[in-house]
Amino acid sequence: MKRVFTLIVMFASFCSFTTIAQNKWNVSAGGSVSHKINESMFNGISVGWGGGAFIGAGYEFNFNKHWSFNPQLELDYINNGEVLKFKGTKERIKGDVNFLNLRIPVIISFRFKISDFTGLRFGAGPYLQESLAAWERKKLNSNERISKSGSAVKRFNIGVQGEAAVETGEHLSYMFCVNYPFITENWMNRILTMSLGVRYSF
Repeated sequence: MKRVFTLIVMFASFCSFTTIAQNKWNVSAGGSVSHKINESMFNGISVGWGGGAFIGAGYEFNFNKHWSFNPQLELDYINNGEVLKFKGTKERIKGDVNFLNLRIPVIISFRFKISDFTGLRFGAGPYLQESLAAWERKKLNSNERISKSGSAVKRFNIGVQGEAAVETGEHLSYMFCVNYPFITENWMNRILTMSLGVRYSF
């Protein structure tokens, strides 16, 4: 009898949890701009921004009406926008690199309502990233490109992602995200990426 009572309590708790905070699948897409951050940038040698895009899907675990946990899987294209600027001259030469990355961010978010149909969400968390492919300029003064090659270790990176979003209704949200990698001795080095996107939850 005690076991039956325990199971009933557990089932009731589970039902109340799922009623208060419903878990949801979500898909997202958007555009981005990226900038290579390194020591030479602070000396005025490396400047420039490059455009990109991303698509992704995730599953959001809602603990209550405010807190949620959202692991995601994203595919993104990044151009680091690097431009080499020679000291003492006005000459600039593009030396950018394009990347196709698979990224797994794990975001913890806090949300609150500002009206009946509008809410704000702020989140942050770590991500794992693997560069699937990359192309760089073979010569700085030409448009010829060459594919980069290297081990999986050289293509791997970890970093932190922060996001802020406006949620409208139960399904749509409009996001601003920032990604910053920590590992420097690999393909991507340190590339700051800022993106705007739309997420649909269902």
